[in-house]
Amino acid sequence: MESARLCFIFIIIISCVFANDDVNTYHQMRLNLVRPNDFNRKLNYSVDDLLRISKFVDIENILRNVEDDDNTVYDDSFDVPSNVTASPRVFSVSPVCLNNTKAIYSALEGGEQWALKMVDAAGKPEAGLMSMKLKWRGDYDECVGVRAVSQYKFNGKYCSVSVGYGKLPINPITQLPAGIDIGMCLPESCSDTDTKNLLNQTLQRVSNKTVYVIYATCVETLDSYDMRAKIVLAVIGVFIVTMAIATAYDLIIVQRPKSSKKQPMEIFKNGGTQQNGKSNGVFVNDDHKSPDVNIIKSGGTEKPSSKYEEKFKPSENSIVEGKEKYTPGILGQLLLSFSVYTNGAKILNTHQGAGTLTAVNGIRFISMTWVILGHSIGFGAPNMSNLATFFPKMISRRSFMGILNAEVSVDTFFSLSGCLLTYLVLKQLKKQKGKLNWFMFYFHRFWRLTPPYMLVMMVYIALFPYLGSGPIWKKNGLENNYCEDTWWYNLLYIQNFRPITDQCFAWAWYLANDMQFYVISPILLLPLYFNKVAGTIVTAMFLGGTTIATGIISTHYDLGLSTFDKNAMDYFNNYYIKPYTRMGPYLVGIYTGYILYKIKCTFKINKFVNLLLWGVFTAVASSVLYGVYDHYNGKPFSTEVASLYNAVHKTAWGAAVCWVIFACATGNGGFINTILSWKGFVPLSRLTYSAYLIHPVIIQYYVYTRKQMVYVDDHQMIYDFLGNLGLSYAAALIVSLAFESPMMGLEKVIFKRGQKK
Repeated sequence: MESARLCFIFIIIISCVFANDDVNTYHQMRLNLVRPNDFNRKLNYSVDDLLRISKFVDIENILRNVEDDDNTVYDDSFDVPSNVTASPRVFSVSPVCLNNTKAIYSALEGGEQWALKMVDAAGKPEAGLMSMKLKWRGDYDECVGVRAVSQYKFNGKYCSVSVGYGKLPINPITQLPAGIDIGMCLPESCSDTDTKNLLNQTLQRVSNKTVYVIYATCVETLDSYDMRAKIVLAVIGVFIVTMAIATAYDLIIVQRPKSSKKQPMEIFKNGGTQQNGKSNGVFVNDDHKSPDVNIIKSGGTEKPSSKYEEKFKPSENSIVEGKEKYTPGILGQLLLSFSVYTNGAKILNTHQGAGTLTAVNGIRFISMTWVILGHSIGFGAPNMSNLATFFPKMISRRSFMGILNAEVSVDTFFSLSGCLLTYLVLKQLKKQKGKLNWFMFYFHRFWRLTPPYMLVMMVYIALFPYLGSGPIWKKNGLENNYCEDTWWYNLLYIQNFRPITDQCFAWAWYLANDMQFYVISPILLLPLYFNKVAGTIVTAMFLGGTTIATGIISTHYDLGLSTFDKNAMDYFNNYYIKPYTRMGPYLVGIYTGYILYKIKCTFKINKFVNLLLWGVFTAVASSVLYGVYDHYNGKPFSTEVASLYNAVHKTAWGAAVCWVIFACATGNGGFINTILSWKGFVPLSRLTYSAYLIHPVIIQYYVYTRKQMVYVDDHQMIYDFLGNLGLSYAAALIVSLAFESPMMGLEKVIFKRGQKK
């Protein structure tokens, strides 16, 4: 019962958060799992209280008691927190809203169909009040479909109001009391302020000054595209046209078989000649088609003109074209960067070159699915009708700790990033005798990440408000003021030094950290390359510094173990998104990459030692994930233990991930390496960055367009997750073809990356 009460507080907090337009939406979703410790007071609603509230806020009762006085003065004895009322403290309602509202009741008494629909569309208590079902949304579609035919011509407008009763706990994000969400169907002439004041004006009388509206949010749709959206649509149009032209050019000019008729290749072998598919003892398959090869004669022999052509050198039963292979010029190569055919072939190609850390592909994709799983559940919480009973059931499962503690999936990416960077850069330094083009070192990283990042953010911010509708849909989008004042923080990768509520495209905090780690990485890479001892000392100093800093910060703010835990705002702003508390796994990855570079991915481990190491790191990873079970089930960690966990668990997880990379790269991975190195993971791995950028948009669209609450169980979670996963990767393919792959192609053409001198 105690768990149900605590989750009840959790539910009404979600109601409060999701109806407020001034709070960063990604942060709202990340804090959907907030423990009740963060609230100033506990809530003790009985079923009788809920029934009493439902009676007072019944739409018919409200309409019956609307009075002509549209400027009712706020009564000091009305038990409403001061930050809920307006200033001046007057419940002012516009005359047109007041008159239209009164017309509803008149029409209702006359039995008019449209008025009955407005009453029918309003939210009402559902079965399951004892299970704390406190979101009474009503019927959005029925409401907005109403067309009044009285003397006042108006349409229905859906408004969501948060209703409070007595003293309520304060939401730490909005600093407003947390109430019960109820859907209201009112005239379209009523604004948010009109709705709130009209209801408070009436509730002050009918509830004996005990029930009040905390805030009201009316759903409005945008009738036409603003200039921002028109510009973005024009940019998208340019990309589509360019991709169409490039693909046509690629297929027709570059890839199309030559128009001249193919002739059989005359073969001289032991004095024999080939005619009509036959030769002296040799059969030639006329149907075989080999790649176009330009044969150059030299000294009486034939040889391919390049190593690439050597690879595709035709055999005796090959045919050749009558003209040379077409080679596009610089403009053609630039255009081909946008070819859907070429870029699609690159993305879907499963070939892995020699020296590739093949297991990384599987780790990257599995980690991305883990991120999407966690976000699918956390983001979907506002639509869960049975959250008060479902969440205690989930939290009591030890296996659910793998989802509740899914934050470490991000640390997997930090470990991968550090390992790959070090392994590849040190190999390049050795190849170039300790020299590196540092401009290209930084430019390549910036160009690799930024264009697709900014383009996706641009499309999302400008067009998302026009894509949907629903009871909790936000007409101005999910970002504060269209990111007009904050987008440049993202461009410079410094947004993680702002409070999460002030960030734009807030899930990109990871990119900010990763870029910051990349910028300072030469401080670690150069010592490792030139002097093993110096490099080890520098890495150890960084690791010690981030561990100590994390412990101090966790103790100072009395942090919990996740955004679900106590002091969630401090956890997110001062620990979760800061580089000096998240660098541990990256450092472990850097040193792992250094070891792989030194041993050249060749290191034989005794069978029994190998099994022991696998057991040790499996135990470490399991402890990180599942060792917090007691903390969430009645035996919370002390501040000191929580600080120790926060200080070391991400680094420990990074070490476990790096062991998997090391073991697989050195031939000690066994069937684990076989699974992770599956070729099917290669194209999925290439899409991971785009999937990371786009998947929150996919999930948020699904959440905000839901018209009704959803009863959630294991099956529903699985379906939601698989749907979000599939749609995210489908969208990622589009993003990669349109934004990511073309930018990489342009860089290769302009800077001739990968071309030998």
